[in-house]
Amino acid sequence: MSPAADREYTANTLDETVWVRVAGSGEVLGVQLEPAVMRRPGHEIAARIQACADAAYVEGQVAQRHEWEAAGVPRDAFSWLPTSKDLDDARGRLRTLD
Repeated sequence: MSPAADREYTANTLDETVWVRVAGSGEVLGVQLEPAVMRRPGHEIAARIQACADAAYVEGQVAQRHEWEAAGVPRDAFSWLPTSKDLDDARGRLRTLD
């Protein structure tokens, strides 16, 4: 495996009430919910967990893309991987959660 695939990636909400840790493979390794978030309706908690998981997963995929670019792998071999813009978008979704 590559270094990017072997790493873990973490994302959290701005208020730091939801944290999600994801393996480079995309597997969710852990979810941490702070007491303050538990006052929210379930669907809002779920949306926060999903947004964190998405951001962490995309970060790992972008790291993989950068490794392959640096190694000279042909672009068409990884054109399906998310880009830095996709990562910015995922992080932007986290910022929109109130």
